[in-house]
Amino acid sequence: MTPPLPPSSTPSTFFTANGGDVILRAGPDLRSKHDFRVHKVIISLASSVFEDMFGLPQPPGHGLNEAYQLPIVDVPDSPDVLDKLLRLIYPGVEPPEIADIPTVTALLSAADKYNIMTIYPVLRDALKTFLRGDSFRAYVVACRFGFLEEAREAAKFGTVHHATWGRGLEEEVQHISSVDLLRWVTFVQQREDQGRLYIRDTLDWTQLGELSDCRHGEGGAAFYSRLRKAVKNAFAINPCVGSNDLFAVLDRVPDPPPGCPSLPNPGEFYRGYDDGDAFNCPLLPMSIRNSLIEIAEGLDDLRRASLDKIFGKELGSS
Repeated sequence: MTPPLPPSSTPSTFFTANGGDVILRAGPDLRSKHDFRVHKVIISLASSVFEDMFGLPQPPGHGLNEAYQLPIVDVPDSPDVLDKLLRLIYPGVEPPEIADIPTVTALLSAADKYNIMTIYPVLRDALKTFLRGDSFRAYVVACRFGFLEEAREAAKFGTVHHATWGRGLEEEVQHISSVDLLRWVTFVQQREDQGRLYIRDTLDWTQLGELSDCRHGEGGAAFYSRLRKAVKNAFAINPCVGSNDLFAVLDRVPDPPPGCPSLPNPGEFYRGYDDGDAFNCPLLPMSIRNSLIEIAEGLDDLRRASLDKIFGKELGSS
């Protein structure tokens, strides 16, 4: 059965006030029934399932509607789902708002059930808007409906703590294969392990000290330690962290090495100067800046390689 939409969603009045030659009666029980006056020709062109449904003889008691004298076809979908589905099918009707992943899932499920392929691109584009904000749920939906590129993209934004079963997610996960679930877990863990190691090796304070000719000894070590921790935290929050994001990290690293002038906004200082004057340490700004660029590019290369390796096959294949 098509999953219901949030209870706040209500059917529009378009399909009760405009013509039609058949009534679709939606709702799983008598208390939630809602009648939609539609045109057979439009619905049949969009869906071969509805076309066949209209050709079937109706059971006793399902003759003409008393008010409109129109034939009735019962469908098990919730009125909210059917309303949004019809508004995607009908020309000249304001399209529905698709504000969350459960709505995308419900409409994709209905489109699949009724073989309405024409609205798949719209729903696929809607799913893309949730890849970053609700990455794991978006990944599950993408796998369920065979959207490989969207699954790759959703996995790219995932972190280990995202794999928490929210309300209703247990039922959704049952629609994807164990292989696809394992792919997500493998990629996320592999990317985080590789990323932490890469950050550790690239932001090695002794190497930076040699490159920058910084002579502040243990104070410099403490500064680089704080910098490395801040970069690791930024990566943990945003696995797709870029160089500009990492430059902003410098604004949150307190105090330069002892002996260097303290600046209220060191990140801006790093970005704006490359003449060797920062912190009175020759080459310090450019060495750190280049290291952060190297980290961002290296993390991107590692992520891309893992995605290609783990998601190189069709969804559901081992």
